[in-house]
Amino acid sequence: MSLANFTSSMSVKTKTIILVFILFILSAALFFFVRYKDVKDFAALMQQSEKKRVEIVYSQTIKRVKKFYITRGYANINSYGIREAFEKNDKKALYDLSLPRWQIISKENRYLTSFCFYDEKGRLLTYFGKFPEKKLSYFKKMKKPYSGFWYDENEGFMYHAVSEARDKKGNIVGYVVFVINPKYFLEQIRSIMDVNIYMLYKNGKHTITFSLGNTRYINYLKYDNNPIKIKEIKIDNKIFLPYIVNGKGMDKSNNFKIIFLQDITYSKTLIHKAIIQSIIAVILFMLVVAIAINYGFDIILKELNESNQKLKNSQDELKELNKNLRKRVEKEIELKLKKEREANEKERILSHQSKLASMGEMIGNIAHQWRQPLTALSSILINIELFFEKGKLTKEKLSNKINEANEQINFMSKTIDDFRNFFSSGKQKEIFNVSVPIKKVENLMSASLSNNDIKLCINIKDNFKLFVYPNEIAQALLNLVSNAKDVILERGIKNGYIKISTFIKDDKQIISIKDNAGGIKASPIEKIYEPYFSTKHATSGTGIGLYMTKTIIEKNNNGKIFVSNNDNGAVFMIAFKKYSLQVGKSEK
Repeated sequence: MSLANFTSSMSVKTKTIILVFILFILSAALFFFVRYKDVKDFAALMQQSEKKRVEIVYSQTIKRVKKFYITRGYANINSYGIREAFEKNDKKALYDLSLPRWQIISKENRYLTSFCFYDEKGRLLTYFGKFPEKKLSYFKKMKKPYSGFWYDENEGFMYHAVSEARDKKGNIVGYVVFVINPKYFLEQIRSIMDVNIYMLYKNGKHTITFSLGNTRYINYLKYDNNPIKIKEIKIDNKIFLPYIVNGKGMDKSNNFKIIFLQDITYSKTLIHKAIIQSIIAVILFMLVVAIAINYGFDIILKELNESNQKLKNSQDELKELNKNLRKRVEKEIELKLKKEREANEKERILSHQSKLASMGEMIGNIAHQWRQPLTALSSILINIELFFEKGKLTKEKLSNKINEANEQINFMSKTIDDFRNFFSSGKQKEIFNVSVPIKKVENLMSASLSNNDIKLCINIKDNFKLFVYPNEIAQALLNLVSNAKDVILERGIKNGYIKISTFIKDDKQIISIKDNAGGIKASPIEKIYEPYFSTKHATSGTGIGLYMTKTIIEKNNNGKIFVSNNDNGAVFMIAFKKYSLQVGKSEK
């Protein structure tokens, strides 16, 4: 029998089944091809996005560390006596005056290897920590020293942060140099991205490697003049995707590479499972379709015709509905955007007003902090005058009085630094003990409270860790303490006190602020968080302090604030969830 005769002898049902199977097979093939291409394109897109993120994190880390330590260098240069010691090449004065700062910064960063001082020609004057270069080796190669990575046979491959010391005429009289182990940068990046990270620097035939991660993986990485040509690395049944950032040193010979290994094992497993599940689903669907066509061909055709007609009618209705719906959606979006712009503008204005109010409060606190050292300075000057008039002003007495005066001046300078740092706009979340912002508040408010006979009691029962914006938490606590102080003074409370306590209850980390000012009279009590609502006299309150405090705690730092009255006064409770996971990753 010929093919034409065989085809003509088949029923319409059989022909339809064959045609459906052919179309089904073609559709399945097209589906798998599109699915494979989508998965591949999505993976490539995710890789590009991740690499961009890696480059941004690295760039921001370099800028942040450079700015931080150069600023530290200029802070040391501007300290009492440092600039004059540079001008005189007084090594002992440089060492003695900078020793306290070294004792602080060496504890802050365990990767800070050296703190060095060089004269205007790049020759070593004195240093702290590991013995550095006797003369800045890059001094002759550059027009002037600048910050960056540099290799030296004595120090190895290190990061140098250089600050210039200039005299009053603007002439360079010396340099302050911080030498930092590159692992510090890896640790800073690792705190943001939980990946294995390595830094490779090639010096001749030898490669210097710094790592934060599994050191066994280093053997799979090679330094080459060309980028590392590895798409994926398979180790111990795990799949890693490398991302390479080309780092620049002070010159081309000091260029290096930073390599990130991202574990994509789980993602690969999901993709394989998805493909297998798709194949199984297609096969099952094909079987169901075959059975349905075989036993319900006539019914299916009839229902298919009816469905086609209903579908056509529905499509016509849907087109009309879409036209109306599009207009409604556009209006809703426009209205929503308008409301968001108004809310953002209102938030910005309130934040600005809160900042101005806080700064006014700070000026008063500075006045309280400075009264005692100013009185002490006045007393020192009077003593010097009396000794001079009586002819008893010896060189030793004059030196002692000058040292006493310097101590008071340093205290006043530190007060200004504390208040200035309090308003810094750092928007990077950090992990720190709860005692840190409480100590800031104590330093800023102690003199003001003491001068008004108000006792500040601090009970750190649990010194737990927080993962928040540090200055914002300190500002929120300061708002609550300042409000309590104002109410105590306004109501004339004798033996006034403010008590700050910390403790852990269930899964909550809690900061409690209590006072004995008689409590909050507003009803309902939550009304105090509304903008421009104030229980104080009109001349002493803006009505936005508690609103901004609630915004800082709940919106910016994922906490909760509660208020109530007890027998003596108001009680504010600030609660945070435990951040053990974030803390664990950042402290590795």
